[in-house]
Formats: sequence, C-alpha cells, structure tokens
Amino acid sequence: MLHLPNPNSMSGQPQRSEGGFMPQLDLLALMRMCYRQWPVVLGALGLALLLGTMYLATAQRRYTASFLIMVDTRKSQVMARQDASGDRQLDPGLVDSQVEILKSDSVALSVVRDLKLTNDPDFVGTPGLISRLLSLGGAGTPRSQEDLEKSAVDTLTAGVRAKRIGVTYVIQVDYIGTNAEKAAAIANALSDSYMVGELEARYQATRRASRWLEDRIKELREQSGAADLAVQKFKSDNNIIDTSRGLMSEQQLADVNTQLVTARAGTAESKARFDRVQEVINSDIVNGTVADALRNEVITRLRAQYLDISAREANFSARYGKDHRAVMDLRKQMTEIERTAREELQRVAESAKSDYEISQARERSLRESLDQLISQAGSSNQAQVKLRDLESSAQSYRSLYESFLQKFQEATQEQTFPVINARIITPAAVPTRPSSPRAILIYAGSLVFGLALGFGAALFRELLGNNFRTPEDVNNYAGLECLGVLPHIGDETQKSRALRSVTLTDGILGSANPIARHVIIAPFSRFTETIRNVKVSLDIARGANRAAVIGITSSVPTEGKTTFSSNLALLTAQMGHRTLLIDGDMHSPSLTKTLQPGLELGLVDFLNGKASLSSIIQRDAVTGLDFIPTIVTERQPNIVALLTSTRMNELIESARKNYDYIYVDLPPVVPVVDVKACMHLFDNYVFVIEWANTSRDVVRDAMLSVEPARQRFVGAILNKADPAELKRLEAYRGAAYGNYYVEADAA
Repeated sequence: MLHLPNPNSMSGQPQRSEGGFMPQLDLLALMRMCYRQWPVVLGALGLALLLGTMYLATAQRRYTASFLIMVDTRKSQVMARQDASGDRQLDPGLVDSQVEILKSDSVALSVVRDLKLTNDPDFVGTPGLISRLLSLGGAGTPRSQEDLEKSAVDTLTAGVRAKRIGVTYVIQVDYIGTNAEKAAAIANALSDSYMVGELEARYQATRRASRWLEDRIKELREQSGAADLAVQKFKSDNNIIDTSRGLMSEQQLADVNTQLVTARAGTAESKARFDRVQEVINSDIVNGTVADALRNEVITRLRAQYLDISAREANFSARYGKDHRAVMDLRKQMTEIERTAREELQRVAESAKSDYEISQARERSLRESLDQLISQAGSSNQAQVKLRDLESSAQSYRSLYESFLQKFQEATQEQTFPVINARIITPAAVPTRPSSPRAILIYAGSLVFGLALGFGAALFRELLGNNFRTPEDVNNYAGLECLGVLPHIGDETQKSRALRSVTLTDGILGSANPIARHVIIAPFSRFTETIRNVKVSLDIARGANRAAVIGITSSVPTEGKTTFSSNLALLTAQMGHRTLLIDGDMHSPSLTKTLQPGLELGLVDFLNGKASLSSIIQRDAVTGLDFIPTIVTERQPNIVALLTSTRMNELIESARKNYDYIYVDLPPVVPVVDVKACMHLFDNYVFVIEWANTSRDVVRDAMLSVEPARQRFVGAILNKADPAELKRLEAYRGAAYGNYYVEADAA
C-alpha cells in the first residue's frame, strides 16, 4: 500500500525513481485501499460466489467407492524358511510399486472385460450425429473391439485413485464415477482383478523360475562332475596322495626333518663324549672327576684299588720307610694299576671316536635325504597351486548345484501354494452421498478467489490507474503536499442555491457563473472549507510583512484551476484582505469569460502600453476583490515576452505595495512555457490536479519542467472529486467527519 513521504525530511519530497516518485507499501495503507475500494472487492466477491453457485447447480454429481488393501509378505513365508533375525522390514518401494500396479491398464482391462464395460456408453461414449449418419449410410467404419476396450480402459483409469496411507502398508484405492452402484461394483472388481492378477503373476513367475532352475541344475551337475574328475586326474598325474595326516610328501619331509634334528643332537653328544675322554686321558687317574665323567665300572674299580694300595703304601712308608721291600711292592702294584687304567681309557676313547664318526655319517645321510625331499616338495607345491584351483572350482560348482537344487524344490512347492503378498481388509461399499462437487469447498474457494480478485482489482485501480484519487497519491506521485480535495460542484445544485440566495447583481458576482462564486453562495460547505485550508497554508508559506504573489496553475487545461482561482480570491477578499486576482492565461482567458465577459481592455493592453493600470482593474462591490482581466482578440505571438517585460515587473511591484494577496491564474504547465518563463515574479504556487482524471505521467512531466521553482510550490489541490466516491474513500475517518459540514456540495 501507499506510504506517505516524511514532510519533515530535508528535501520535503518523496523518494524518486527513474519513472518519477515511487510509493512504498505497508499494511495500513493496504487496509485503507481495500476500505476505499470496497465496492470493487464486494463486486468481485459476489461474482465469485455467483460463479460457485452456478457451478454447483450445473456440475455433474460424482460418487467415490473405496477399498483398502494391505501388502503383507509374511504370508508367502509360510512354506519358506523363517528368518532367524525375526520380522523383516518391508521395503517401502514394494508398497509404492503395488500402488502403480493398481492403477495400471492391465488391471483396468480385466475389469472392463469382466463387467463388459465396452457396452456401457459412459465408458466408450455415445456416437455423435455425424457418426450415426455415416454408419447408416455405410460410409462409416464401426469401431473395433480393441478400440472399444482402449477407450473403456482410458475412462476407467481416469477415475482410479490409489495412495499409500501414511507410513503403513495399507493402500487406499478410490474409484470416482457418476453412479453410486456402478462405482462400488467397479471398485470391487478392481480389487478382485488385482488379487487374481497378482496370483497369476506369482504362479507364472514361479513356473518360469522352475523351468530355468531345472535347466540350470542339469548344467551345474555336469560342470560339478567334470570339475571333480579333473581334480582326481591331476592328483594321479602328479603322484599327489592324500592320507589322514595330509599329503604323503609332506609327511615324509616332516619325518626326515625330525630324524635330522635327532641325528644332529646325537652327533653333538658323541663329539662331547669323545672330547671329554681325551681330556681325561691327559689328566691324573686319581682325580675323582675321571670316574664321574666316564662312569666306567673298570675305571671306577681300578681307581678304588689304586686308592686302597696308595693308602697302604703311605702307611708302610711311614712305618717301615720308603725303601722297604713291601713299600716297593705296593708302588709296583700302583704303577700296574695306573697302566691298566690308561689302557682302559684308550679303549673307551676309541669307542667314543667310533660312535662320533657313526653319528656324523648318519647326519650326512639324513641331510642328503632332506635336500632331496625339499627339491621334490618344490615341484609338488607348484602342482598344489593348480590342484587347489581345481578343487576350489569343483567346490564352487558343487555349492551352486546344491543351492539351485534347493531353490528348485522350493519353487516347485510354491507352484501349488496359492498365496500372494496382499489381502483385502475393507471391500468397497455403495456410497450414500456424492463426493463432488462439495459445496463447502466450492464456496470456500469462491470466497478466496473473490477476495483475491477484488484485492487485485482494487490494487490495480489504486496503483495502476495512473491518476490521482487520494492525498497519498499527490504526495507519492507529484511530490507535493495535498492541501485538500474539492468535491465536484454540479450545475443544478448551483442553480438551486443561487435561487435561494440573495440576488447578487453588482460587480463581478452579478455576472459570474455560480460555480465561480461557490464560496459566497455556500460558505459552510466542504468546498469552502477546503478553500480556507488553502488560504491558511498560503499564509504560513508567505510569512509576515510581505505581500504574496501566488501563481495558480495545472498540468493541462480543464482541470478547474480557473474555478479554484476565482473562489480562492473571493474568499480572501471576503475575509477583509486587499486582494488582486489577475487572469494571466493569455492563450485562453477562461477566468475573464467566467467572471466578467464583454470587457474591452485587459492585461494585454496594459503590457502593450495601450491602457493604464487603473483602467483595466475591475472591482467586486460585494467582496472588494480587484480583478485584472485578459482580453485576447487574436492570438499573441509574443506572450512570453509580455510576461517577462518591464511593465509586467512594474505591475507586480505596484501590486505588492497596494495588496496583501495577488493571485495569478496561469496557463497550464505542459502545453506552454509561460509558467517557466515568469518564475521570478512569484513567491508561491498552488498546483491544481483533476481528481481521477489527470495522468500521473503528465503531472510528473509538469513537475520536472518547473523543477527550479519546486520549493515554492505550497502544495496541490485535488479538484472535481466525486462526492459519493469521496465519502467512501474517506470512510476510515468516521461518519462524523462527513456530517460536520452544514451544507452539502452536491444535490
């Protein structure tokens, strides 16, 4: 809606755009706009409701029959192995797929054939007059059964509606028809057709799967047998023998490796024993570690004898002396025992050496056998790689064969088990009342449409009407303060008022048109009060101690500036101010023709030096208004020169000394340049705009042409407003506002 410009801003003007002044919208302005344009809104609302009523009266009644289907895959699991994880979630895509199946042509075709809808005119249509005449004359071709079925299917599917209810597994199917019983019959036929179609599709799919599985099983059986034969042949060609502990070559390698480890330990032990015997041979036989190390009974016994004889020798040496014969014999025995012991040690050493050499030979033999087995294992491992590949392939074929065999058995069972994934939970019933048209929805839609249409029309009239109807329009599109709205004054009203008023025959008022002196005839009317408001605004603008020269102009002719000028001047003079009214329109001096026609001298004669100022001034005897007319006997080619002449300046300066207010009725701004040429003569301007008639573009052009004097425009007046529509536009101000004026402005 329209947003009024801020009068306290620095520029005092509304925002501009490339096209002129741009209004802004707010909620309050929109509400006021609707209030002002309530006949338009009410008319659009009434039209919409009328159209809605006509539609309800003429629209064909339609009935909706509905049934509910639940999609449940647990039925098909009765003969299948149950999932150990419990209930499985149903794929939402499956439910959506069933919705599309229910709306498909295949289901509809089954219903058409079951109910013989190709014979129903509602589904195949009634032949037109031309078609019947052609058929009778033999020129027409009768429709084929296929065409009739296609037409019936198209008509049937157009009335089918299917949707999933929320996030459940329930599907609601509606059929909309023109007959209640027929709609219910078709809906139930749709459900039966869907169930039969699903059962048949499941049977056909299982049957096709069984045939394919049977062929595939034969192929897999042959492939599995061939793979097993290839494994056995490869083992035979590569001498690969399996035992309970694995391959024989792997067992031999493990055994030889174990024996080699044992042989190495025996060799180390024999070498250690041989080395120890060598150390003992080089040591003292009396040493106790010799017997402990060798653990030889002969050595142990000889050592015991040696120690016994040694003890006796020591005893006899102490008793009889070292050279005693008995002592000498004991020493010989000791020497003999020592010799015998060393010989025994030599024999033990030879035995240990022999054992050591045997262990070494055995270890070498086992190492050679191990190397040979390792070499053979390398070749065997390469064969094992291919063998494992063959065994893996054979196992895969065997697993596939077993899996397909199990599926084949399940498919064979399902062929004889008539279960599908859906069930009817609510069959269709005969509808008791029509589903469309619904009066509430139609009227609600009509109401909304009517309000929208009315609001759009009101907005179009307000914003796109390209004229002025409210003070806000003046502010927004002209950039001027609106000083008031003058109602249109009818001729009949003026004549009736003139007859009731005092006869005015003196001066200007006696010969003036009643409209030009309306402020005198109807002093308490809205028209007069608006003129008073303009006068007060001029007083505020002109300040004190200076006579004001005020130009009154408009964009184009016939906007009522002449009537406004005469009434404003008469009101000012009636209030006791010295007032001068000048007819400054030298192109079309309508003010002179209205106030005092038939004069011979005027402003043009004074400016041309043919008459004095006192000879052209006319005074009204009732109000004291002085008037300078303009008499144009022929078109003046130098009007701008006259307005900017020295005598014109002298006239204005002389008027400033003798009058308080000087009003000049200027020509329109757009057609001629007079106003722009004499800007320097005027202190203020009042702009007249014809209500609901003057184009905003014209006013914009006028304001742009007088841009240098824009700050001197006190405001604008909306003139010739329709009183009835004006009352509606200002209804938001309350009823007391319009009733305040004592006298109305129109009959």
